[in-house]
Amino acid sequence: MSTSYTLRASSNPRLQSSYAFTEKPRSSSVTVENEAESAKDIEFGANWKKIAGLVTRGIAVAVLVLGVVRCRRVLAAEVLSGGVLGRSEVYFRGVWPKVLQVLYVFKEQGLILVALLGLSAFFSMAETSITTLWPWKVRELAEKEPEDGVFRKLRSDVTRFLTTILIGTTVVNIGATALVTEAATTIFGEAGVSAATGVAILLLTEITPKSIAVHHATEVARFVVRPVAWLSVILYPVGRVVTFLSMGMLKLLGLKGRSEPYVTEDELKLMLRVAELSGAIEEEEQDMIENVLEIKDTYVREVMTPLIDVVAIDAGATLIDFHHLWLTHQYSRIPVFEQRIDNIVGIAYAMDLLDYVQKGEILESSVVGEIAHKPAYFIPDSMSVWNLLREFRIRKVHMAVALNEYGGTVGIVTLEDVVEEIVGEIFDENDSKEEIQKKTGYVVMRAEGVYDVDANTSIDQLSQDLDVIFPESHQYETVSGFVCEAFGYIPRTGESIRVMLEKAKHDDNNDYNEAESDRQLQKDTHQTFRLEILAGNCRKVSAVQFERINQDSTTETKEVVRLVPRILRRKLRDGEDSARSDTEDSGQSDEDSNP
Repeated sequence: MSTSYTLRASSNPRLQSSYAFTEKPRSSSVTVENEAESAKDIEFGANWKKIAGLVTRGIAVAVLVLGVVRCRRVLAAEVLSGGVLGRSEVYFRGVWPKVLQVLYVFKEQGLILVALLGLSAFFSMAETSITTLWPWKVRELAEKEPEDGVFRKLRSDVTRFLTTILIGTTVVNIGATALVTEAATTIFGEAGVSAATGVAILLLTEITPKSIAVHHATEVARFVVRPVAWLSVILYPVGRVVTFLSMGMLKLLGLKGRSEPYVTEDELKLMLRVAELSGAIEEEEQDMIENVLEIKDTYVREVMTPLIDVVAIDAGATLIDFHHLWLTHQYSRIPVFEQRIDNIVGIAYAMDLLDYVQKGEILESSVVGEIAHKPAYFIPDSMSVWNLLREFRIRKVHMAVALNEYGGTVGIVTLEDVVEEIVGEIFDENDSKEEIQKKTGYVVMRAEGVYDVDANTSIDQLSQDLDVIFPESHQYETVSGFVCEAFGYIPRTGESIRVMLEKAKHDDNNDYNEAESDRQLQKDTHQTFRLEILAGNCRKVSAVQFERINQDSTTETKEVVRLVPRILRRKLRDGEDSARSDTEDSGQSDEDSNP
């Protein structure tokens, strides 16, 4: 027969608080009365344990009080003028009245003070948790609730909750401050009332509860939202009056209240950064979303293909020529011009050639101008990419011709260019390595500190690769533009120049005394590069070599050395117009010394 065990109180009077296990046979005749009796035994044992604990604590408190009183009487009876015991008596006699005052204050106002401080902490936790979760997490919690859920009420009328919290916080803080001030005055006197009140209010009602709410916002919100909803029934009418008065004050000041919360672009980017660090989204997803946010501030001139790189066809060319051009470049759309390339009149679609596949004689006699889609869609180069994307969708076109403020053609832009601003560069199976490098640019490290850079590489990309900061300028966006501005003209192959760039990562907290020179500061915050033109022509620069120069070998700060047929030296432009004459004299002397 199987056995079972039941828990019952021991019959020994000395072991009333203990329990014993007794073995009893299990049978099918166990009745409900036996189970009820067993439950009563367990309940009795639990109650007895609680009573025993309370009695034990009471005895301990009584012994402590009696000991303190007895020690006080003994010390009062002793007449000692010195020694450790004498000093203890003096200290105890000075502290004892304060202890009695504390006990008196808490006897009279302790429960009320604890209740007010607790309510103040409750409202602080409620405010912090709601503002931390608002609005996205509140929306998520509301969607998981029924129609009458408390978070749905919070989402629909958050002002009601915040107004209730504000009124409750104000009322309980006034009461708590008054009681704490009275208690602190009684205990510490007038001198310590400010410090004691400030510490008590900040620690118990602000810092601690708000820290808890920030780290456990969801759990705290679930705990506090429902009580706040109940309190809002009583306090919200008062809040409506206060809100009405505050809105009136805003109108008098010429300000407008905002009924709906909003999130700024910087806050949204910060949220994306946090989501990426937490693993909620991938880095590529973060980049795409940020690109969408920045596309309104991107202009056509930044994404277009410049006219010098445009592949176009003359309107008088035959369809055979068009077919050969398509075989070479594999472009689905090609601009059509008349007389000169900047006079674009339409767009020729490669798909239209399929209509003449079986008509060889027509291919030789027909010209591209006959099948071109006219007129072309013209846009200003200052147009935002966001507006261009909208126009592409409305007009159902994929290519536009960009014009400058004088009406001259400066380039073309396609739908693919716009999409690439969001998702990154798009390549297909027909793009060669040279075309990819020409489109995206390249940075190749040839040796330690030596980089070969394509002139089409963007300044932002090169800044990341070299860990430097290029001077901000609206005159250039690529390495080619930066090099031309540094030289002051379009350099030829073999020419070189020294430039000094700010390091992207350096210690800004270095302290330099008067004995240390500006040169030492620049060595820590700047890096000198030697730029040599690897390839180019009279119209543009194609490739540049960047070489890091040892700072110790640099001759002077802010110095540029141009290795041209005649060696010249010139100061970098730094806004000091007074140095121009000295620079010209130095350049003339170098020219005379190097025939």
